Amino acid sequence: MNKSQLAKMLKLRDRIDQVDGRILKLIQQRASLAKAIGELKAQDPNKQSFYRPDREAKIIRQVLQSNEGGLVKNQQLKYIYKELISACLALEESLKIAYLGPEGTHSESAVIGHFGSSVQRDPRASIDDVFKQLSTGQCNYGVVPVENSSEGVVNPTLNCLADGDVTICGETYLSIHHYLASGNTKDFRKAKQIASHPQALGQCTKWIETNLPGIKRKMVSSTAEAAMLASKDATTLCIAGKLAVEKYKLHTHVKNIEDFSENRTRFLIIGKDPVERTGADKTSFLIQTTNRPGALLELLKPFNKMNINLHRIETRPSRKSVDTHNFFIDCDGHIKDKNIKLAINAIKQAGAFVRVLGSYPLESH
Repeated sequence: MNKSQLAKMLKLRDRIDQVDGRILKLIQQRASLAKAIGELKAQDPNKQSFYRPDREAKIIRQVLQSNEGGLVKNQQLKYIYKELISACLALEESLKIAYLGPEGTHSESAVIGHFGSSVQRDPRASIDDVFKQLSTGQCNYGVVPVENSSEGVVNPTLNCLADGDVTICGETYLSIHHYLASGNTKDFRKAKQIASHPQALGQCTKWIETNLPGIKRKMVSSTAEAAMLASKDATTLCIAGKLAVEKYKLHTHVKNIEDFSENRTRFLIIGKDPVERTGADKTSFLIQTTNRPGALLELLKPFNKMNINLHRIETRPSRKSVDTHNFFIDCDGHIKDKNIKLAINAIKQAGAFVRVLGSYPLESH
């Protein structure tokens, strides 16, 4: 680099320093305004959580819509604003978020991705325990996996939704990348076993059969537990996410060993309070009907008549009655929308039981 280029670079760095100074002042100004709002909300006798999923969704969407043609891409900008909102919200209240633990699971990554890193993270031993913590008021929100693009639905979550009294307040999608790791740097082909959660093992079946044929597979309760096991046993490999690999200081042998590159898991944000409309929403239902021919077709007719787009339909026998089927349905729109109200009334008039599990901001993925 010659003197002229060096001089130009130093001037540009000086301008970056000036911009950083302005950004810092604006961040502190935003934090001050958020704190003032929190003080006003604290005076409300009907105090609810300061966290507003609908408000946050609108802020993020407005920022991304204004970013057309920006050098910083939407995904990175979304991450920045999630952290900014999280830090400002922490000045108003400390949110406690329960999730499927232990620390280092994909569920914890989903918590950080949705709520930012300024919340209190509470790892639980099971999905049932996450719902219990919420129902008993031990946490503000819970994050639970509900479906994976390659392995399908997560049955314990659907069971808890059917049996519980929680409200779905949001959703978030996490791209799942699996790392092959261990506590040593030796040739991974000399390992005696490979440990992970059953779904993670299933998502890497082809890779394992091609590269580690015949290796013993050990199923554990989470990818983080597998990482913990590998950190203590030099003969054990694990399949885990980046967060767990870093936490347990493992050596990564191979990255991204999942069989499908577009492997994603959808997580639900569960809480107690309803969420207001944002203009781009999703609503989840539990609909119960008697087990008879044409039952599904009959309950779908009102959605078709009202031109309501359906995202997902999951059918399973009711655990409470052998003659009843549960239908879990996700559709576009909010429970306060007229067309959804009319559809629900029509389904009820046909003799089905309908429970709205929640209306919440539609998340792009």
